[in-house]
Amino acid sequence: MIRARRKLWAVFLPFILLGLLVHFFVPPRHVPWKPLDMDAPIGIATKTKLTMISFAPSRICLDKLASANVLEFNMAEPKDGPKKCGWEIAMSMSAVSNIKFRPSLVTMQCPLMAGGYIWLLEVNRSALKHLGSPLKSVHHAGTYSCRRQRGNSSGAWSEHAFANAWDITGFELEDGRVISVLKDWESRTTKAKFLRDVKKSACRVFRVVLSPDFNAAHKDHFHLDQGPSLSCK
Repeated sequence: MIRARRKLWAVFLPFILLGLLVHFFVPPRHVPWKPLDMDAPIGIATKTKLTMISFAPSRICLDKLASANVLEFNMAEPKDGPKKCGWEIAMSMSAVSNIKFRPSLVTMQCPLMAGGYIWLLEVNRSALKHLGSPLKSVHHAGTYSCRRQRGNSSGAWSEHAFANAWDITGFELEDGRVISVLKDWESRTTKAKFLRDVKKSACRVFRVVLSPDFNAAHKDHFHLDQGPSLSCK
């Protein structure tokens, strides 16, 4: 019996020690069991934490939104759309720091907004890095559309049917420059480098990211969602 216990300790002790080292010395954004900091840079565990929040009671996600330093949002009215479409709990986001939106309000479910906030802070850093100017606004094609995937008449519902997906068409900088997914994705410019950096960071936050590399239907936008699938294309 004593030998068996010693063998168990010999097996599990390295894992316990490793866990303690990770807990006390690794930045929290990389540690899955530590709380999500909405204003920290994207870490290894950020997507995992957001996924966990999406399965938790709604108040957990709402508390996270309330903890964000520079997020402006209001609760949206519930929407009882046709068939399965609509939502019970959603928010309308109007700004992230000094970043506005065109159209001006973005209504979405809480986990998508939490991911969007974290991602836009990273996009702003990328804009400064690649283009030397902060973001002024994000151009988008909305979040809600009562339809099935790929416009099919049957089959699985799109995450857009539940305001759990967001289509981004471009970005405007404070210096007036506009970066278009349609026009700049294939260009050999710093704008293209910026867009690829934007996609890379999105894949570290959202469960599904579809870009112009996926198919022709996405040639003019990034599709971002927090649905049950997992894809970065």
